[in-house]
Amino acid sequence: MDAAQDTPVIVVKYGGAAFDSSLLSPSAARNLATLVRGGRRVLLVHGGGRAVTEEAARRGLSTRFVDGLRATDREMLDVVRTVMVGRLNKDLVGQLGRSGVRAVGLSGEDAGMIRARTVRLGGTVDLGYVGEPAEVRTDVLHMVWRAGMVPVVASVAADEAGVPHNINADSAAAALAAALRAERLVYVTDVDGLLRDPADPESRIVRLSSPELDELLRRQPPEGGMLPKLTAALDALRSGVRQVRIVGARQEDAVLLAATTDTAVGTTLTAVSDE
Repeated sequence: MDAAQDTPVIVVKYGGAAFDSSLLSPSAARNLATLVRGGRRVLLVHGGGRAVTEEAARRGLSTRFVDGLRATDREMLDVVRTVMVGRLNKDLVGQLGRSGVRAVGLSGEDAGMIRARTVRLGGTVDLGYVGEPAEVRTDVLHMVWRAGMVPVVASVAADEAGVPHNINADSAAAALAAALRAERLVYVTDVDGLLRDPADPESRIVRLSSPELDELLRRQPPEGGMLPKLTAALDALRSGVRQVRIVGARQEDAVLLAATTDTAVGTTLTAVSDE
């Protein structure tokens, strides 16, 4: 086995709602550069929700979400691919380059990295070209790391027939983290962690084990984009990822702290209870 494959993997998912324009926050870019210089294999996975919605509106298209997932017909799929793969992905590669990090832009379609399976909510609700990860191949990521670069992955992937699908970036990041046996999966979003009461920023949950998270999802599932994020986090923990962190993009050095320490920044999700 390549000795480099023993190096810890940190998967960072940067949500579309956390972007400043189409870029990472300066703190996040600096933190990623620090992780790379420290010898970690970093994978950046990104969504593009806000930018996709804005471009759709410019084209006169309406946006509909169901359980945090964007309904995606052919026109919306073109918007998703244009914005996420053609613009945001390249903007992020360029920004990392300016921060001293050599990066390569990819999507789940490249080299068959992610194979999509069409999502049917409840087995019946048709969201169009919305997929979930059915299979993950990590060989192209290891090639990029061996070349001394950071892969930046847009969450678009093709199904077994080669048809592109819009993949929720939280789910894509979790599937990649599980396949890579990542040390940590860090979700960077526009809120400073999981809140018991979304209207109360002081109600942040500091720590949850996977059984506690499972109970929360069954008893009181959150609304909007937090639902697919927590569902994906639970899948990642059950698949061997040791720790998932949810942190806010506005907090200084949140990415670095979440990736390297056990401080109480954001919300920490663990496979087992600390007790």
